[in-house]
Amino acid sequence: MARSHRLLASTLAVVGVLATAGCAASGEVNGDGSDVDTIRTTLLTDPSTFDPALSRATDDYTTARLLYDTLLRRDDGNVLVGGLASSWEAVDASNYVFTLRDDATCSDGSPLTPDAVAASLARFLDPETGSSARSLAIGAGTATVTADDTAGTVTVSLSEPWSDLPVGVSLPQAGIVCAPGLADLDGLAAGTVAGATTGPYTLAAAQPAVSYTFALREGYNQWPEFATPLEGRPAGTVVLTPIADDATVATQLMAGALDLAPVFGDAVDRMEGVTGFSSVTYTNSTSYLVFNERPGTIFADNRDLRLAVARAIDPSAVNDVVTNGRGEVLHTLASNALACVVDDPADAIVYDADATGTLSGVTIRLIGTTGFGAANDYIAEVLRAQGATVEVNALDNATWSSTTGAGGSDWDMTLQGDVNIMGTLPSSLLRAMGPVTEEGGRSKTGAANDAGYAALLRAMSATDDTEKCAALGEAQESILQRVDAVPLVSTPGIVFMADGFSIRAFGDYLDVSTMRITK
Repeated sequence: MARSHRLLASTLAVVGVLATAGCAASGEVNGDGSDVDTIRTTLLTDPSTFDPALSRATDDYTTARLLYDTLLRRDDGNVLVGGLASSWEAVDASNYVFTLRDDATCSDGSPLTPDAVAASLARFLDPETGSSARSLAIGAGTATVTADDTAGTVTVSLSEPWSDLPVGVSLPQAGIVCAPGLADLDGLAAGTVAGATTGPYTLAAAQPAVSYTFALREGYNQWPEFATPLEGRPAGTVVLTPIADDATVATQLMAGALDLAPVFGDAVDRMEGVTGFSSVTYTNSTSYLVFNERPGTIFADNRDLRLAVARAIDPSAVNDVVTNGRGEVLHTLASNALACVVDDPADAIVYDADATGTLSGVTIRLIGTTGFGAANDYIAEVLRAQGATVEVNALDNATWSSTTGAGGSDWDMTLQGDVNIMGTLPSSLLRAMGPVTEEGGRSKTGAANDAGYAALLRAMSATDDTEKCAALGEAQESILQRVDAVPLVSTPGIVFMADGFSIRAFGDYLDVSTMRITK
């Protein structure tokens, strides 16, 4: 990660040439004199990479959505619409055919061919690439991707059925990279390869910890056709500023230094009474405890200890700390609004307000993202009150994601913030079952849950909704019974938009490429 940032800092002059036209001023200006053709918003921290397949955290997903188009896109109600694909067909749960639009181009203006799309998609789905989203797209199987330039199609054939493949190719991590990027993977990660991108914007300038500037591609016309058309016009320039502190975000919005941004915590109260802003609310993430059960950790093969920790934590109190009570206590690891979520799990983990001294003599290494700073501290204090010694390691979001994703035995437990950009239940369940992160999967537990994962695989082979939900119910009950993870709360995101600016949220997913200027 640090090497990427040094590459970015040392190549700004090169990156600057990627800025394109499409940024002409309209003659209007914002309150601080900035061109109305610009939208200014935030990141939580610096992106860890500009290689979409290797994106691991929210800030990576944000920049990937600006830079790269995907075959399909999410719309309201978790419906899929065309992106780079004008149409698609699920022959069965193992075979999918995508017909490409015939006007798509790379950022250097060259035509985007089926061969080029297939090469990029094959890399994303290759286990050697190490994409954390691969298992979301195709499960634990393998994929064969073929192109037919004459028919204008790309076909994906899976070794094992996986009915979420169409949703998987809508992920930012499935962004299509053109040939120059695939030929220079270091430059791709640093964002310095001209002609590598397919999305609406190119990276015009990058100053880690300061700002990232994106320029609209001249003549770009590959926008998806959402059921409800977007109003307004895309910005000629988008500026993303890393700001981790919610109070600072609110202050910057009210001062006119930002045009729109998600706000959380106490800062929401400050914004709700301010005139000149509208807002949109979405489920930003879910949060749950994940136990590291790899050999060498205290929770390995110790369900009783995991259960003692789980019963010591009050999800309602976590809701107050994380969301000021605006969130919802979860039944499982995903949003309660998703299809097939168990609403009355038989193996629910119940908070025990009367427990005392259940963790005496235990040392727990809690790792967490700074985005959950107060919640990390609250959980640590609760466990200390039960007699545990708790060591808290708070990291920025990108470092936390890469550290927990690497596996290892140097941490025991993490408060997982899960941005479910799939909008599907398996996306979250795979954090606690199935292939582990160090082997290209999503599970951070490091533990085998053969029965639960088998149930999830049955669900992904099912074509009947009732059968699918029954199997997913077994998978959820398995996680709770084993206490591999502990459901806590959903975190609503509230985006405040200054008058004249807008953005669209689709269920659990805020789509940064839908930002528009409406004045």
